[in-house]
Amino acid sequence: MKRRDLIFYVPVAVAGGFFLWLGVRTYNLRFRARPGVGEPVWKEGPRVAVAQRGELRVWQAKAFEYPLPLGPLRAFLLRLPEPALGGLSLGEEHYLALSRICTHQGCTVNYVPDPEAASILYNFRYERPFLGCPCHFGAFDPLLGGKAIYGPPRYPLPRLRLEAQGDTLYATGHEVPLRPMEGS
Repeated sequence: MKRRDLIFYVPVAVAGGFFLWLGVRTYNLRFRARPGVGEPVWKEGPRVAVAQRGELRVWQAKAFEYPLPLGPLRAFLLRLPEPALGGLSLGEEHYLALSRICTHQGCTVNYVPDPEAASILYNFRYERPFLGCPCHFGAFDPLLGGKAIYGPPRYPLPRLRLEAQGDTLYATGHEVPLRPMEGS
């Protein structure tokens, strides 16, 4: 091989590698199947009062902290219009508690109540409110039990177990594994 040939082959190889990376990245972000959400396996934890029944309207969220040995876990309690897997249903009231720690790289997810604003902020159009990660624009659907529906996250948000006693809702444990803190 002559030196003059390298001037041609090196840029072609670099460009080919870039387009291969771009194709794999596009496939992973848009077309690769994401793990579904099944019945949770719960790990016992402290009993923490989170909210009162009737305190939240449908599609309203309340942030809270759940104490763990690693430190407090930031979480959301959401009131949903229909039951979600791993949630709590009390008559016509349906609740779900999800971790706010993104399973991709550990950023704090936000509740995005306005789908129209989300289409601008997250470059993602969805028909209902969702949880969005501002770091890499991942999205999670609460009605699907916190399943990752868009962006780099592969795994769903971990759920927290809810129990009701009287009119008070309590968080009493978390789903195993608690991603990303406990790995896969």
